[in-house]
Amino acid sequence: MVLNRAAFAVPVMLLASGCDAAPERDPAAEPLPLTAPADAEEMSDTPPNPDGLQLAPGFAPLPFGLAGTGWLVTAVDGVPTADLQDDVATVHFGQSYLRWLGCDQMEALYIPLTRSFALGQVERKTSTCGDSKVDAALASVLADKPLIGRNREGKIMLAGRDHNLTLSQIDSGPKDPKAPPLDAAPFEIMSPGAPDGRPVLSLHDGRFAIWMDCPAAISGSLRLVEGRLRTGNVQVKECETFRSAARQELADFFRASPAVARGRSGELLMSDGETVIAARQCGPQSSACRRTAAAIHADEAVENSPGGEQGSVDIPLR
Repeated sequence: MVLNRAAFAVPVMLLASGCDAAPERDPAAEPLPLTAPADAEEMSDTPPNPDGLQLAPGFAPLPFGLAGTGWLVTAVDGVPTADLQDDVATVHFGQSYLRWLGCDQMEALYIPLTRSFALGQVERKTSTCGDSKVDAALASVLADKPLIGRNREGKIMLAGRDHNLTLSQIDSGPKDPKAPPLDAAPFEIMSPGAPDGRPVLSLHDGRFAIWMDCPAAISGSLRLVEGRLRTGNVQVKECETFRSAARQELADFFRASPAVARGRSGELLMSDGETVIAARQCGPQSSACRRTAAAIHADEAVENSPGGEQGSVDIPLR
């Protein structure tokens, strides 16, 4: 059975499909300009993109570059929030977490895309409020992989399918919570299908290996550098599999040195600028990950032992 890249584009909660092509260099390394380009008004008259997102006149599209910034919501769909008689709302972009506070407080892992960002599982930190127009618009826009723009005044706009937000910059919010080490345990890649058939990612001693129908089906070198998994010498092992196309696409994803967001409980979001893949760090009761970790290390032991044969191995997770 031939699978395409959609096999690994995980349907994470509030994660919409479709975005621009992957950049040739990190968009996060490009700071937001102090003012919009001179032809910002002309750019705003271009037709909406295929996702149906469109900026208001005066806002020029920009690549993502919001990590470490905080913003006050000043208008929803062009209506000042003061006129909505609603709560003051703020949005804070950490390195891995996005937090927004209106009537209720919400947070989620997020991952940069070429001209936007995508959310992982959303967690409601408080739940004491009734209906709020600002809260509803915030949730809608942030889930839409919104188009990002900036105007001459330095304000930004996040344009979703049903709403848009105008924001003014304020101080950034709290720092992200510390995440477990990447080599603390393997990660189960949350692709569709039976849990025992999901690929498992292991990172250790500057190397990574992905079990996918056979031990270390995909492997290579790896360094964590400024929010990216910098990979090298990515190899695909020839072994019996019913999803060779999907395995090759997963290898190509890691060749792109994907951006990574790490959660406090071992969650991962990874993106090559187009595809988003979610993973979760294995716990002691994760039989699929335990079996996979054993298979990876058993395979390494066979390679390092002349004439050795692979047997049944049961090792604890790191």
